[in-house]
Amino acid sequence: MKMEVFHRHSWDVDLGEAIRIQNELSRYAKIKDEVGKIERIAGIGIGFSLSKNKIIVSAVEFSYPDLEILNRSFEKSNLDFPYVSGFFAFSAGPSILSIFERSGLPDLVIFPGRGIAHLRRIGLATHMGILLNIPTIACSRTPLWNDYKEPEKEKGSYTIYRKNKEKIGAVLRSRDNTKPIFITPGHKITTESSIGIILKCCTKHRLPEPIRRAHILAKRYTG
Repeated sequence: MKMEVFHRHSWDVDLGEAIRIQNELSRYAKIKDEVGKIERIAGIGIGFSLSKNKIIVSAVEFSYPDLEILNRSFEKSNLDFPYVSGFFAFSAGPSILSIFERSGLPDLVIFPGRGIAHLRRIGLATHMGILLNIPTIACSRTPLWNDYKEPEKEKGSYTIYRKNKEKIGAVLRSRDNTKPIFITPGHKITTESSIGIILKCCTKHRLPEPIRRAHILAKRYTG
């Protein structure tokens, strides 16, 4: 799929302008299922070389549901917007757009970090989902909430996390008797559908293959 950016904005901004952009873009977030047939699914990996002020972004694309690798891409560029919690997209966004401009868009992308589980409901997965106008999911190894409820020990067990009665994510057991992972919808998908796709992408490991392989690729070029 050819990439076309919706709601394009500047990346060369200060924190105040970044907040304004987030507040404006967050109005476009859709947490409902607009996921068509998924044949290509990609994961994003991100690494930093702070001593050289560089950011490394990788994308690994798979067939779905067979999970055969179709394409690997990466980009190493200057870290023009220093990493600040809550503003991940402003550090990684330009490289992500550059990668998909070259490779074309998959049907769905899994991102590290957050989706709507964010102070302004626009973590990396939501931000990029809106710009790319495709379904996105966020998946994290580390807890996104301090007061979450542990799921049962069996693979596929999960608990829903709510804020102000809204479902904003899930705590998911992706393998038997392992630590859970934390899932939040990004754009054009619900929490329940996100869980189903992530589980299909978890084979032998705790993390879904697309972001696990993308993380390995990014780490290879960090340094």
